[in-house]
Formats: sequence, structure tokens, C-alpha cells
Amino acid sequence: KPILTALAGVAWGGWMMAGYNCGFGDVLDAPYYYVGVSSAASHLLWQIYSSDLNDSENLAYRFRSNNLVGLIVLGSCVTGNMMAVA
Repeated sequence: KPILTALAGVAWGGWMMAGYNCGFGDVLDAPYYYVGVSSAASHLLWQIYSSDLNDSENLAYRFRSNNLVGLIVLGSCVTGNMMAVA
């Protein structure tokens, strides 16, 4: 689990840098994007720390919830772009 936690942190950092490099600016300039990707990262942490590695049903449920992570990141990108245009 420590390796997965580190990888979730790397993903979160990558999302934060991607937002900055896409022109969303600082956290205070485009809070919706940064709050969105931070909530996606917290969802990843929930998956990691609530998983039972000996229970296949538990792991399958966590794996299927990855579509929610993608939806949160997509919504953050769309909202960030809408706010950058406005």
C-alpha cells in the first residue's frame, strides 16, 4: 500500500502540473480544477486504504470505482477550461 500511495501522490502532482501548464494559473485563479483533481486524488487514497487485499469482491468494487476518478478529472478539465475562457 505504501507504493500505491506514492503513485497516487505522483498522479495528483501530475494533474496539478498539467493544470498549471494548460494555463489554469495558480490555485486561487482556477480553484474548481484544482479542487476537482484533489478530490480525485482523495478518491484514490480512499481506494488504497479501504481495500482488503485478501477479498476479491472488495478489490473488484474498488477497481470498478476507477471510472469515478476519470469522471472527476474530466469534469475538472472541462470546468477549468470554461473558467479560463470566461
